[in-house]
Amino acid sequence: MTKTIFKIILITVLLVTTQSALSEANSRTRHQKLNTESASVVESGTFELDLSYLFINQIGTHSGSFNNNFGTTSQPRSKMKYQQAMLAVTYGLMDKMDITARIGWADIQDREYPYADKSGNGITDMEIDVKYLFYTDERGLSLGYVIGLGIPIGKESSTGSLNVGRKAWSLKQQLVLTKDFNEDWTMNWDVGYLLPFGCTRDYYSPGFGRRMYKSEGTLDSNVAFGYTGLEFLQPVVEANYAHEWVRANSDSDRLGFTVGAIMPIEKHRLRIGVQRDFWGRNSTKAYTVVAGLSLVF
Repeated sequence: MTKTIFKIILITVLLVTTQSALSEANSRTRHQKLNTESASVVESGTFELDLSYLFINQIGTHSGSFNNNFGTTSQPRSKMKYQQAMLAVTYGLMDKMDITARIGWADIQDREYPYADKSGNGITDMEIDVKYLFYTDERGLSLGYVIGLGIPIGKESSTGSLNVGRKAWSLKQQLVLTKDFNEDWTMNWDVGYLLPFGCTRDYYSPGFGRRMYKSEGTLDSNVAFGYTGLEFLQPVVEANYAHEWVRANSDSDRLGFTVGAIMPIEKHRLRIGVQRDFWGRNSTKAYTVVAGLSLVF
């Protein structure tokens, strides 16, 4: 099934690229990247509907994860796969502020962690984010601030089933920078912290592929560069890092690199990319396929 979905995505990319060669990218399309947030906001009074798909697949079973010393494990690790389909709706509240509601469905397959269970699927937690563009200048620099609330409505763990939800509320704060270097190059950088709160902070982390018991929060930071000199295609490269603090166990780290592209379809846009993990600690070594379609109304 996964291979079929991936083939459909590739065919769609080819068709869209062929048909949209003369389309012009708007500012939001120019600044959007794959995993790195953009400081741009949705135009006031406008809706943006985003459909996305994410697939995480462990790289082999031997040396399939990183140990506590930032090296690869010497013992085999059971195979891990994670799929997620997400729907996000963003509305432009005013010229420099928008609000996003996000929810999805996920499927986990992992025989290794964390409860001697094998799989789980269901609705994910709901996320509500507000972004404020608080600074812009004539040199192409923009700064934005994102504050978000995670609502634990996702499916919880039970005997024989991995949990899709976090089982805890969470607060996200993120600072975002976007910079135009010239007409052909853009850069995004973000840094954020997700703080779970409550007494039931015990969940499965697909990003690290492990149980996070009494998590104390996740720091993540991404930097991306895009080339916008082509009308029909923006090639993108990114570096992606995350660290999670766990009170009851050792912390986790993950560093990966992403390559992909953003394709404008008039005022809409299509994106696709692949990320690979190169360095980490207490984390699964994996590659991640990301794809999405944003529609503006």
